[in-house]
Amino acid sequence: MTHRVSFTAVASVLAAALSLHATPAAGAADAAGILAKHKAYVGWAYGDGTLKSSRTTVEASMPSPKPDATPDPLGEAGARTVELRRDLLYRASTTAYGIEVRSSGFTGSVFWRSNINGYTVTRRGRDARQGLIEDVIDAEAMGEAPATVRPDQQFDGKTATVLRLEPKTGAPADLYFDSNGALLGYTVQPDIALERYTIHVVSYAEFAPGKRYVSAYRVDTSSRTYHVTNFDPNPTVSDADLHPPSARATWSFGEPNGVPISVLRSLGGGRAVIVQASVNGHVGHFLVDSGASSILIYDPFAKGAGIADLGRTGYVGVNGNGVRATIARIDTLAIGGNTLRNVLVTHSAGGFGSDIDGIIGYDVLAGAVVNVDLTKNRLTIADPAGFDVQPIQGAYAFPVDLTDFHAGVPVKIKDTILPSVWLDTGDDFFVILPHELERHTVALTGTIAVGGTDYAMTIYFGGVDGAGSEPARCVHFNEIQVGPYRYQKALSCFAPNDTFGVDGGLIGFDFLRHFNWTFDYPHGRVVLTPNGA
Repeated sequence: MTHRVSFTAVASVLAAALSLHATPAAGAADAAGILAKHKAYVGWAYGDGTLKSSRTTVEASMPSPKPDATPDPLGEAGARTVELRRDLLYRASTTAYGIEVRSSGFTGSVFWRSNINGYTVTRRGRDARQGLIEDVIDAEAMGEAPATVRPDQQFDGKTATVLRLEPKTGAPADLYFDSNGALLGYTVQPDIALERYTIHVVSYAEFAPGKRYVSAYRVDTSSRTYHVTNFDPNPTVSDADLHPPSARATWSFGEPNGVPISVLRSLGGGRAVIVQASVNGHVGHFLVDSGASSILIYDPFAKGAGIADLGRTGYVGVNGNGVRATIARIDTLAIGGNTLRNVLVTHSAGGFGSDIDGIIGYDVLAGAVVNVDLTKNRLTIADPAGFDVQPIQGAYAFPVDLTDFHAGVPVKIKDTILPSVWLDTGDDFFVILPHELERHTVALTGTIAVGGTDYAMTIYFGGVDGAGSEPARCVHFNEIQVGPYRYQKALSCFAPNDTFGVDGGLIGFDFLRHFNWTFDYPHGRVVLTPNGA
């Protein structure tokens, strides 16, 4: 979504999110003592007037790799993050190769993030809850949230006093303190393995005599260390400084007449929508993939189109494999009479065969209304300004969660509700569910026939990151409910890794082929209209 998000008073947000002045829980006195000791060590706390704002510059360093080590395919070389903070409000912007590659922040009412083209989404659900607890800790506002003492633990080789913070609408976190009151680190979602992650504090530094800030840290088991290279206390930080960016890629819209699409059938019986598009005047054929968080172009076509490389990056697909890639800028991407200009894309080796030159994902869908009519085999792009789709009888407008730059919708399986399962037009037929769900559901068993091919109870996924190395168990559910639609006897496979955490997944083409699709991301919705298929 590209709209601005409004600022609200921080005090009212804190009251709702952190349960200010709540009735002390058992152990609160001990918790207060631990936090008082920590305040004495760092020399300040949220709200005491010492540090009302800050400007922090962070850069990452990696140890020298061993001669036989595999290079890290992900991340941008020389990336630098600048965070502007005013109390709990903040904006963190990461730049590499002279461009802002991502940003995130908190406006006082919502947590948000922006991608490389400046398209901004509201963080929701689990992601927003994690954003809140991180913000509370970063702002030294731990004293504002309910806290209880936990048993001591070993943390980074030291015996640590453990304090659990549980903001009313935030994720819980266990904080680890040494005997001097220094924060050694913290673990978010400590009781949920698939959502758990840990920040390790490496060092502190002073911004004034006796006033400390975290000057270096690591994440989980990564050997990358993030160093604060500049810390500016109490600069002027305006509301404008904290706003999300404007979208840098821009559309020029023509008449919404539509362009032809083809429905490509794979050897296994699955299907995908292919559309012809022009990149810098070079015509190619692209997979329409609502499960892709960006635009991906494969190297042979990228070379012929003469796109401008900016620097190294990488991506991860459904199998959890890292793939080397390059950030590049294209001047124009034209579909029919509509042109997306000045758009940053990713290109890499690999692909799905000579028929497909790349993948059209979120950055095409983000700033336009894209309609795919599988009955007439047409794709239409429209200007979202003033656009309002009126669902016909039987159609349904899904409010979508775009937190991860995908269209997430609630899905119900038996008594379990998954709050954000992606509608994935690039998934050629499967329902893919989190591995955690496998332990908590009842399904039919046996060999499953799909597209004339018999599949046993395990398969290997193929995706933009190659073939999976682990088998996925597949079953038939009696019924999956997607909004008002009942999807029966669906082939459902459990992802053999942690890609979706505990509450996500994919709904693929086997379900979506029964509808025409209207992707209206600027208004936060996807309309599915039954097409009789």
